[in-house]
Amino acid sequence: MKRIADSRQIITVEDTVLIRNVLDGHTEQFRPLADRHGPSVQKFVARMIPSPEDAEEVTQDALVGAFQCLHRFDAERASFRTWLLRIAYHTALKRLRHESRKRWTKMEVEVEELPDHTTDELLNDTTDERLARLQQAVSQLAPEDQLLLSLYYQDGHPLREIAYIVDHPDSYLRSRLQWLRKKIHQTIIDLEET
Repeated sequence: MKRIADSRQIITVEDTVLIRNVLDGHTEQFRPLADRHGPSVQKFVARMIPSPEDAEEVTQDALVGAFQCLHRFDAERASFRTWLLRIAYHTALKRLRHESRKRWTKMEVEVEELPDHTTDELLNDTTDERLARLQQAVSQLAPEDQLLLSLYYQDGHPLREIAYIVDHPDSYLRSRLQWLRKKIHQTIIDLEET
């Protein structure tokens, strides 16, 4: 797994003006914000909620939640988009917990025992068969773990931004990413043996 370059978002002047207008009582000004950021929020939510209808509903719930607590937005802590993604993440988690989705069962092998270089070799193998196994292994992870991998490796978000979205410290995320790499490694090995 190779990480894509850093993709930092900053709050635009247009977003700042719209946010100020909404906070000043011009609530109709939230629509352009929702129209601009809604598609990326829905794409983000779809990584955790596979049903397009449910993902759309969670996106709407997240946007409503953002509108209701817009006064809490702090441009010093995150961009508006990142703040929206944080709300969407927690809204999606709430939905997943409510629906009692199945979680990945504990692996029989202790993944912490796998050496890093072995994991790196396996995960950097880009043959079609290995990539298929990688996809299969990732699909068996809990939705929040899949999202963490996607945000970091595919989208290239910095850990600091991901930490804000998922409300965990950077150090936890570093450890979690390392553990997930080893877990995926072991799952690939298990899949290849069966």
